[in-house]
Amino acid sequence: MPELPEVEHQLKFFKKVALGQRVKRVSITAPNIIRRPGPRRFAAGMIGREFVRVERRGKYLIVSLDNGKYLILHFGMGGELYFYRDTAGRPDYTRIEFFLESGWRLGFTCPRKICRVMLVDEPSEVPALRDMGREPLGRSLSYSYFSRIIEESPGRLIKPLLMDQRKIAGVGNIYADEILFDARVRPDRKAATLSEGEIKLLHQATRRVLRAALKSGRDPDFPSDFLVSRSWRSAPCSVCGNPIERKTIGGRTAYFCLNCQK
Repeated sequence: MPELPEVEHQLKFFKKVALGQRVKRVSITAPNIIRRPGPRRFAAGMIGREFVRVERRGKYLIVSLDNGKYLILHFGMGGELYFYRDTAGRPDYTRIEFFLESGWRLGFTCPRKICRVMLVDEPSEVPALRDMGREPLGRSLSYSYFSRIIEESPGRLIKPLLMDQRKIAGVGNIYADEILFDARVRPDRKAATLSEGEIKLLHQATRRVLRAALKSGRDPDFPSDFLVSRSWRSAPCSVCGNPIERKTIGGRTAYFCLNCQK
């Protein structure tokens, strides 16, 4: 699933190719991903609108339109934006095509059809945005805040807690694994078992890992020393040489080194 670094990449791409563009018409081939106001009203509401501003919030893109409404994009499992001239350039799994007055097209792909797209009056109409926690790379994610969310959830496992979007925005399965590996903390530890020193390491690792990932923004370009890169290649831990463990935690697959992470 695209997480903060990947969505930040989509943000930069949108700024580069789509800002200032006006929508001429819209084609929708997967109406189920339009969550509001419904496919027909969505398409009608986008016609004639100009993309005037875009920002990222957690794993969402929030696009401001020239009539004061907002286009909300969530990339589900592998969704992406593409910019192309004609049908020949259309990528596989394109579910929404915005035909632009410039003659170009902005395509939104969603291989598994679990992306979410909305047209709203205010972003706060989307519960996930309204209730979202703090951005991990901003000043608001201070150590005092970070330690408080851990202390307030003593019975929760640390990996699902890091992934809780109501606490910290944009961290998902992949980067939670990497943050925990960087801090040398097992993903199945309860929050109450973490020492003050371990909490500090986790806070620092959250920033360090996400900043490193922002340099690429695409899965194939993960730094070679990232845990996820090694797990996908079935390689051992680069620190100790032991096999990377795989375990289901909170309904998600976790990768970690049983020797290095305590």
